[in-house]
Amino acid sequence: MNWHGTLLLWCGACGVWALVGYGRALAGATRSQRTVRVTGRIVEVRTPPHGSPGTAGIPVMIAFADAVTGQEHVLPYVAERGIELNTVWVGREVAVLHPPGDPDRFWISYGLQDGEDGRAWPNFAVFLLYAALVTDIAIRYGYPWALLGVGGPLTVAMVSVLRHDLRLIRVEAAHMAAAVRVPGRVVAVLKSVCEDGESVSTSYTPVLAFTTHEGTAVTARLRNGVRRPADWYGRELPVRYAPEDPAVFTLDRAAARRSGIWDIVFIVVLLLLCAAATVVGVVLL
Repeated sequence: MNWHGTLLLWCGACGVWALVGYGRALAGATRSQRTVRVTGRIVEVRTPPHGSPGTAGIPVMIAFADAVTGQEHVLPYVAERGIELNTVWVGREVAVLHPPGDPDRFWISYGLQDGEDGRAWPNFAVFLLYAALVTDIAIRYGYPWALLGVGGPLTVAMVSVLRHDLRLIRVEAAHMAAAVRVPGRVVAVLKSVCEDGESVSTSYTPVLAFTTHEGTAVTARLRNGVRRPADWYGRELPVRYAPEDPAVFTLDRAAARRSGIWDIVFIVVLLLLCAAATVVGVVLL
């Protein structure tokens, strides 16, 4: 079978996958649509010991009620299937998802509606189908079609990403405009060792603790690693947090602002590159 026949077979398989997936989504029969979604809360925070390898996020105990019986479950959570909880406090509400009848296999999501429509996999199948069609057209009619087929959708996607990030920056700026300053302390520095078969690398991640003016004890893993863990353990640091949401905090407002600006610059550069590829593809057709 030549490459054209292989691509056609691939397109047919992806098309069937997408149609079946959308059909199951319309019938409400996908796994994500059958997933139980409830609101839980953190009832216990377990600060990792200093020098330990740590886990994905801060280990916590989550309490949530069974959607059918109303029975409350209190279970430990480590981010193996869901998102990492890197800023936690007792009483924080989280979105809990679990398979029907199996609350022990729960995970945490960004929101109760994440993936609720059940169209993630068929959408992915459509993406694979589109990629195969663009590849076929580019091989048969030349690379300008590849520039157009790839650059056009990526330009639209990057515009969406830029709008999303700008909205997040505005929301965070509004939160930080009313930021409150409190003392914080590094209560642990986690050590992670990575081996790739040829070399060994070690990274250190500080764990910060601070108490809000409302009396909420917050524990957070800092995003950036450090080089000298002995200099960080026990260090007192001023923390500025948003009273509406203690998960929004910073140790250096100027550095956080610069980081946000560089993120936007990076996205704008990618957007311009995608737009330029699209224009070049149109001109060369």
